[in-house]
Amino acid sequence: MNIPQNVSRTSRCLPFLLAGGRGSRLHELTNLQCKPALSFGSGEGRIVDFILAAAATARFENLFVATQYRPNDLCRHLNRNWAHSFEKGITIRDGEFLSPYGYRGTADAVRCNATAIDAYAPREIMVLAGDHVVDIDLETLLDHHRSQSRPVTVAATAVPLTQASDFGIFDLGANGELSAFAEKPEHPTPMIGESDRALASTGIYVFDWIWLKAALRREPARPSALHDFGHDILPIALAEDALSVYRMPDGGSGAGAYWRDVGSLDAYRLAQLDFSGAETPVALPKTMDRPITQAIGCLSEGTVFLPGSSAGRRCQVRNAIVAPGVRLPDGFRAGYDSEEDRRWFRCSAGGTLLITAEMVARREAALRPTSARPFVSRPTRMTALSGLEG
Repeated sequence: MNIPQNVSRTSRCLPFLLAGGRGSRLHELTNLQCKPALSFGSGEGRIVDFILAAAATARFENLFVATQYRPNDLCRHLNRNWAHSFEKGITIRDGEFLSPYGYRGTADAVRCNATAIDAYAPREIMVLAGDHVVDIDLETLLDHHRSQSRPVTVAATAVPLTQASDFGIFDLGANGELSAFAEKPEHPTPMIGESDRALASTGIYVFDWIWLKAALRREPARPSALHDFGHDILPIALAEDALSVYRMPDGGSGAGAYWRDVGSLDAYRLAQLDFSGAETPVALPKTMDRPITQAIGCLSEGTVFLPGSSAGRRCQVRNAIVAPGVRLPDGFRAGYDSEEDRRWFRCSAGGTLLITAEMVARREAALRPTSARPFVSRPTRMTALSGLEG
């Protein structure tokens, strides 16, 4: 197909951003906003900005966004910082307004918006995850999809085998042909020749829209349907020999492409630390500066101070996430005594402390010195009696 030079290769493809998740494993951090809108780095940076930067670089004309859990902060961020990056604008559809149940899963979010998507008359739809830190060339992904003559393509990257049970895992034969796919398998299959790594889905998909519409109509009829791309749609594509895998280029020294699911406190903290040095693993989006890992007068190690947090004098803190609104009091110390830390803060299995303003206030109130009220001698009130005055 010949495309005029002044027309983007992505003009017939509609990017569909999934940005409605809570991120429950991030606990108190997402009590007030959805996971994609959670701060990353300093400045106005959010987790979602990485995939938005990739979409803007690919010159998509439109962006379709599915929101659900606490979307207000995310919507403000999109309109203020990203709307001008898409020539024909951003469309936002909230699940709670479209269905009495909201979006029941990733595939259901697309199904509920099928009529609105048809109005764009797309050739393909590219489903993007708004809650991962990723560096990906979406134009190259689309080119790969069109070259495969299959209606479904999944972007994949290598992950440590010890973490593979958290993802959808592909099994490629010796010739590179896809032979199996399992969503979050208990015993993931390692890659051929790499016993310590597995090939994982990144949650970024390209579908021929005609094929996907037909699959979405069939999927709810299955009794076991979870309305999810990984659980439901990809197995259909694999059974029909309709699925291809685009493996993202590896990084240096045999490392996988930079892609991080920051859905846990440990992963969120460690990913931010990746970007705290003089050289970042990938370019930061325009909204973002490097994470803040030090505070004046504070000895910190492996710690991230989220925007709006600060520390007093002579503080010591290790392996922590200091949440927005926190002011660590003078002499504060955390991260050195696990038993003491668990009394006041949320502690992850991987050793990350989450410190929120409410936790600090509760700790300070409990540790504040108290003393017995002093005894005050009160003079006895005398009543003058008639006839007894001296």
